[in-house]
Amino acid sequence: MKKGRSNPNQFQIDFLAAFRQMLVSLGSSENLPVNESLFMRMTDQWENTRAIPADLLFTKSPVEAIIFRLQKAEVDGETDRLRFPGELIAGEIRGEKGLTGFSAKFREQGWIILPAELSAMYKNLFLNILAASIGLEYLYPVRKELLAESERVALAAMLPEAEVRKFFGLRLSRFPDSFRSEVANYFNLPFDYVLKRANHLGMVSEEVIEEARTPTQPLRSTVLRRPQSSRAA
Repeated sequence: MKKGRSNPNQFQIDFLAAFRQMLVSLGSSENLPVNESLFMRMTDQWENTRAIPADLLFTKSPVEAIIFRLQKAEVDGETDRLRFPGELIAGEIRGEKGLTGFSAKFREQGWIILPAELSAMYKNLFLNILAASIGLEYLYPVRKELLAESERVALAAMLPEAEVRKFFGLRLSRFPDSFRSEVANYFNLPFDYVLKRANHLGMVSEEVIEEARTPTQPLRSTVLRRPQSSRAA
């Protein structure tokens, strides 16, 4: 694969050009240069050869199904804001140290790249969030706002309100480990993201979410309901 440019000033000038834009970079600020560098190398290769890297493990089909679901959820919610480019390049890369995943725009294409080492649970979640960010980028030039709204749209498509209310309808304020595990297993999503969806729906407050992030949570005696889901895990 072609190496990125060695001149750091030229790297920034070229990377920030209108035709090559990073939208959402997952992880921390330390991961951003890794994601940017990989995006530069991949788009340089595409520009020169029109070839997808041989180590890209999947292409569009999983993302096309996700986009269909996101658009349907938006229409059902009477918003219909998502706009996707005609061409998407999406896949996962194995063995790229420091890669956390990103969405980006290159000319008229949308790009979604994830590390292959992610678990299936996180891979599905991040694919939904990153796909939503491509559809919403024209509305949110501030990247922090784009990520927040992309999470909201993705979680709305993945977690129907009626299903979430089976667990959060009583306005719980403490979440023992057994409850967290049951919720995560039921939805096949990380508990913190299900909690975000409950917050979006007004079932838990921001204060409760902040408390839930603390490393230790007091357990309370609770009889957990085991609702039967009609959805596939």
